[in-house]
Amino acid sequence: MKRYIDLSLFLCMLLMVSCTSQTRGDRLLTTEPQNSIARQADKLYSLGEYEQAATLYQKLAERPSVQQSVFRLRAAHALFKIGFDEQSEMFADLIKPAELNLAQRNQLYLLYAQIYLNAGNAELAVNRLQLIQPSALTRDAQLEYRSARAFAFTLTGQLEASVRERIILDTYFLGIEKMQNNISILEVLGLLPPDVLERQLSLQRYDIYSGWLELASIMRKFNKGSSGFNLALDGWMKEYPQHPGQLLIASGYFAVSDNSATIVTETATVSLDDINEIAVFLPESGPYATHAQAIKEGLMAAYNQHEHDAQHPNLQFYDTQSKDIVALYQEAVAGGAQLIIGPLNKQLIRQLAQSVALSVPVLALNYVEGLSKANLYQFALSPLDEVRQAANQARSEGHKNAIILAPNTTDGKRLTAYFENAWRDLDGHVLAVQHFDSSAKDFSFPVKQLLNINESQYRIQMLSKIVANIESNPSRRQDVDVIFMVAPSKVARLINPQFYHNRAGSIPVYGLSRIYSGQAAPKQDIDLEGVRFCSIPWLFEQAYHGDLDMRTLQQTWQQFPDSFLSLIAFGIDAYNLVPYLNTLDSIDYQGATGSLSLNAANRIERRLICAKFKQGEVMLIDTVENMSSGFEDVTSKTLLEKEFPTLNSEEETSAY
Repeated sequence: MKRYIDLSLFLCMLLMVSCTSQTRGDRLLTTEPQNSIARQADKLYSLGEYEQAATLYQKLAERPSVQQSVFRLRAAHALFKIGFDEQSEMFADLIKPAELNLAQRNQLYLLYAQIYLNAGNAELAVNRLQLIQPSALTRDAQLEYRSARAFAFTLTGQLEASVRERIILDTYFLGIEKMQNNISILEVLGLLPPDVLERQLSLQRYDIYSGWLELASIMRKFNKGSSGFNLALDGWMKEYPQHPGQLLIASGYFAVSDNSATIVTETATVSLDDINEIAVFLPESGPYATHAQAIKEGLMAAYNQHEHDAQHPNLQFYDTQSKDIVALYQEAVAGGAQLIIGPLNKQLIRQLAQSVALSVPVLALNYVEGLSKANLYQFALSPLDEVRQAANQARSEGHKNAIILAPNTTDGKRLTAYFENAWRDLDGHVLAVQHFDSSAKDFSFPVKQLLNINESQYRIQMLSKIVANIESNPSRRQDVDVIFMVAPSKVARLINPQFYHNRAGSIPVYGLSRIYSGQAAPKQDIDLEGVRFCSIPWLFEQAYHGDLDMRTLQQTWQQFPDSFLSLIAFGIDAYNLVPYLNTLDSIDYQGATGSLSLNAANRIERRLICAKFKQGEVMLIDTVENMSSGFEDVTSKTLLEKEFPTLNSEEETSAY
């Protein structure tokens, strides 16, 4: 499948064509210097020099002219290509749709959808896609439009709608892309809850969708290669002789043998004993270059530690800002790479997964929700792991009634949804959610709102009008036994004392890893008294026992802000866990970022260590070793399915 980012190139070409069809009067309003700059920018864009093209387009967009909105659109596309999504959206917001023709408006709405999808804001993406008039799109634009809808519908939990979009997409594809699309259909149907799948099967219509439902049901009921599976598959083939799934069967996708993966995705055995060449995809410029450098430092520290091993693979670094990610992947494979580590940017991971069959396995350094593909491993410092463990830790201590305090941002709402779903899946009750302005200096009001202090004060005021000289102190709500707080350390230091001031000091408070950078600050952290959180072992001398601990790498991490410490540990694990990828689904790897395991969707999950603040110091606490029954799958399936309908979010903590 073509990657979403290719949309911007296609759109820009359409813009160039549409601009040449302006009326003579319109052309007169565009000066020759502008035309010259525009031609130069267009050439740079076509050569993949998006950053330079963006600079020129921005200059053009600043000048009032009849084409100002068009230049703003071009600038937005160029900025989007280099990963500057926020700046791209800013330019898009300046555009007046009335100044665009129908084709250009469609391009604008598709661009918005891509920006929102990259930020995980699937609902807004769906809203923008609904503004597009598909009948006015070219065949290539139809492909991008349908692909975006299919992905957005998956993220918002509209799984049937997603599959139906992919059924339409099937008519656009040939060969490997067609088979990969069919595999995606089965993967999406595999997310349907069993009762929903059975209910839809009962409405048998013997159409293409029903055929896919039947195949998904067979895969769920039987082990691949078993006699029951083969018998059911034979029955399906007779019942649906003209179904697109027949091609997937013919490809060997359902076969079980020593070389069984598929024609589409040849699963490789990942072991350092067999690997001589590793390609690393990281940006050397752009907004995440410093993050990438911290990861590279950790990765190289692990690599150099093994320099005297009998088998020591070569590392080849590729700049993901230098060219198209698919071209970069093909270049690395042609150069002999047997494993890819990276990319870091979610957008590039999605593009790569949807554009080519991964003949060489990829260990992506981020996590894209709803994305699953053979030979794609996703490893991220995801807050999903932190939420899962914090919720499980709190529940294991007997707490049931929770309240949540989080910033009124897309990231805050995202994490609120994580906590709500995780807590409810543990049979806990979320009594209230309160959002706050993260730029505020005084957080007394949102805390009082959350604890119902304001209501108590109001009742006292009303009663004082009836009963003279009444003396009473406002009381907090008494039905809560745990607080989940989403806030970085500076904000949390202002919030936590408010719980004590409002008679809630006895209620346990759980935060996320962002509350502690890894550097002790007892004078400031005294205000975090009692707050619990779960984080990576590498930040605690008594928790991490590897050779590359913080003391050993002190000169390395001192080059970076404290908030980047976890990225160095992330780089260490990104290299060290490679030999264990084949066994992570059954045996955990004890890494710098946690106890690592592989779930059914090939996402590497992290078991963290937990700690709490006491008198300004951080002390470890006993961590629940075993997840509660039925909770292990929350991150990989249930939690994700439930979060999408209400999610308005930016990228994750490590979402680059």
